[in-house]
Amino acid sequence: MAGMEDQPLVSRDATALWAVMALTFLGSLGTGIFWNGLAFIAKHGYEFSEARNLLLFAVNGTIYAAGAFFAGRVIAWIRRRLPWACSTRQMLGAILAVQGVACLGPITFEGQWVLWVASGGVSALAATTWAIVESYMTAGRHGQAMRRSIGWFNLAWTGAVAASMFLMAPLTEFHAEWVIGGMAFVYAVCLVFLVWFSPNPPVHDVEAAAASITPEYRWLLHSARILLPVSYVLNAAMSPILPYRFAELGLSVAWETPVTGTWMVIRVLTLAVMWRANFWHGRWGTLLFGGATMTLGFAVVVTGPNIETMLAGFSLFGVGLGVVYYTALYYAMAVGHAEIDAGGTHEALIGVGYTVGPCAGLVGLALGSGAWIVGTVWTVVGLAAWPAVRPYMKARRFRQFPQDDLSRQAGTSTGQPDRDAPVR
Repeated sequence: MAGMEDQPLVSRDATALWAVMALTFLGSLGTGIFWNGLAFIAKHGYEFSEARNLLLFAVNGTIYAAGAFFAGRVIAWIRRRLPWACSTRQMLGAILAVQGVACLGPITFEGQWVLWVASGGVSALAATTWAIVESYMTAGRHGQAMRRSIGWFNLAWTGAVAASMFLMAPLTEFHAEWVIGGMAFVYAVCLVFLVWFSPNPPVHDVEAAAASITPEYRWLLHSARILLPVSYVLNAAMSPILPYRFAELGLSVAWETPVTGTWMVIRVLTLAVMWRANFWHGRWGTLLFGGATMTLGFAVVVTGPNIETMLAGFSLFGVGLGVVYYTALYYAMAVGHAEIDAGGTHEALIGVGYTVGPCAGLVGLALGSGAWIVGTVWTVVGLAAWPAVRPYMKARRFRQFPQDDLSRQAGTSTGQPDRDAPVR
């Protein structure tokens, strides 16, 4: 990774990108296990039913959303009371250590309650972890430098999530509890890389950031922030039922997580293409393409009659999620000035998707599974369609009548609320 930092528009105080990426990769093994592999652990290691698995994901999603939403506020509160002892790096280290302790639960105690406590505890802390890491990853970087750091970040975490599906396969059927227990060691290794982190993310240069974006970015951000939770609605509705779909189609347990990893590998490749290409920046068609492919892919996976059809659906799904995630994170950090609150909002939206998706899946399961699950989830997607399109209509109006928009913004500076201001 030599030469990563040889970029213009990179602050001297920015944390070494290789250190952020190393911690991101290791920590994201846990993301893969707790958000994509947990359903297999719960089914094979703790005999969870399909409905209970959906409920487990819904509870963890709610916890994750709340943790991410309050991440910035909690950190600010701690800093005010312990300014001498609580740098951002120290808080991140404490959070990683507690997550490691939580992962010891399944190999120390028995019973389904252990899985609820361990997964819920890690979910609450992981939300704050990624809000902080995303701030370190982008703070002090602008324009092409920020896009490059986001590219490495996306490859690191999605690559780790995909790898976790293959690494956990040998243990899933007979020693599922050790999949989670092994993460305690991984979180301990994460602490080592904090040595190379700066005590706090550097202050993001607002003027440099403004020079790297266009006025339309704020509307693109609004649409992306609708599509992002929708993408996780689809993911969170699909993941808990995959073990039971594979059982219906006769797939052996040893192949369940590797086959699931197909869409994650496709997502990594999609993110790699977006990282190296520039054509998608500022384009509305990119968001439309991502939303359409992920929605179609979900339906094919849930209702496909055989493994081959599911693999095709996984491919579409991986492309769509990759496009939506990359655009949402890029616009969030570019417009949000790389602050922890910007990363926290990004992660909170993911948590909303993790909550709504399993709830919609439970409704569909109660009505009859299969096509009913697709129908209920697509209903949620349909409800999000207009809020996602509305920013595009505003952007078109701005292009046609820019002076009207400038006048409206001038009015906001005198105390009137700006309803289009980016969520921070």
